[in-house]
Amino acid sequence: MAEQLRVSSFNIRTSRGRDGANRWRRRREVCLAAIGEFSADIVGLQEVRPDQLEDLYRAFPAATILGAGRDADGGGEHASVLVPPGSWVVESSETRWLSPTPTRPGSRGWDAGLARVVTLVRLRRGSSGLGVANTHFDHHGTVARERSAGLIAEWLNQEPDRPWVVLGDLNDDPVSPPLRLLADAGYTDALPLDAGGTEHAFTGATDRTRIDYVLVGPGIQVRTAWIGHHRPLGRLPSDHWPVLAELIVD
Repeated sequence: MAEQLRVSSFNIRTSRGRDGANRWRRRREVCLAAIGEFSADIVGLQEVRPDQLEDLYRAFPAATILGAGRDADGGGEHASVLVPPGSWVVESSETRWLSPTPTRPGSRGWDAGLARVVTLVRLRRGSSGLGVANTHFDHHGTVARERSAGLIAEWLNQEPDRPWVVLGDLNDDPVSPPLRLLADAGYTDALPLDAGGTEHAFTGATDRTRIDYVLVGPGIQVRTAWIGHHRPLGRLPSDHWPVLAELIVD
């Protein structure tokens, strides 16, 4: 039987940002409120620092939150996957580094400015299986972004027992080489090219670059997808807008 679900990808902006009135402790409550407003079955979050992870645990105590920090000591930013209760059952999860040594914590790939990770989560609801890959590609390395896309496509295609959805801030536009590589591997952008921008640098603009994605693999249909312009209490929750999609898993 086909399963319907809502997924979201959201870069919450690191708590280390020098953001003045928009620094984490001043927008924490509205960011957490926005995540709750998504009413999503699965949320992929990027730039989650350890203190922000603790805030997520407090705000969503019944949820399962998966993913490891990207640094060698397990700290640093997480590409967290949040699964609310009463939704999909987690079968397994793991973190891999986007580098030539993906099992070595803290490893940096190619021309990347920072270590980058993907969180792979395998889920089940009834007879339906689903895989979720949540990631944040490097902001500096063009080679690293393309190689990261290649690694993810390779890994997911090695697990054909379930359909996969890719969530993330890919730090590139919809027609860039990494996105074309993922499209060639069978992962379709849930949004049209003219959907608008997601990165807005705390301006609230909707016409800047789109670098945040929900990509669906074979076996998943997109009912509808949109960029959410959530402003709890009239405030911007992050410097990115979230991407949300209603999906059907065959």
